[in-house]
Amino acid sequence: MGIDYGTKRVGIALSDPTHLIASPLMVCDRETAIDVIAGAVRAHDVESIVVGMPTSLSGEDGPSAAAARAFASEVANTTGLAVEVEDERFTSVLAERSMIESGTKRSDRRKSLDGVAAALILQSYLDRQ
Repeated sequence: MGIDYGTKRVGIALSDPTHLIASPLMVCDRETAIDVIAGAVRAHDVESIVVGMPTSLSGEDGPSAAAARAFASEVANTTGLAVEVEDERFTSVLAERSMIESGTKRSDRRKSLDGVAAALILQSYLDRQ
C-alpha cells in the first residue's frame, strides 16, 4: 500500500498481487485516514505500507516531514505493519501532468490527484525492490 499524506487529504494506492504495478485506490479526508487505511489493510490483505516523505530538492526533509513521520508512526501502530518512507518529490506535479495529458477534467483532477500521487509513490518503491 502506498500513501500520499497531506494535511487535508490522504491518497491511498495498492499494488497488483505480483507487486509490479501500483494503482490508485481512493482519496479520503485526513480526519478519517487512519480508520480508512486500517479498513483497506484488512480488506485487501496488505502486507506492507510505504508513506511518501516530503523532501526538499536538496534531499533534506521538507517542512512537512515531521508530520508525515508522525502519520507513518500512527499508521504502523494502528495496523501493526511495518511502514517505510519513500521520497515523494514531484509526485503531485507528475500526477497532475499525467491526468492533464489523459484529458481528466480539472474538477475530477482535484478529487483524485492524491490517489494518483500515492500510486506514483508506491510505484517508485516497487521499482526499487
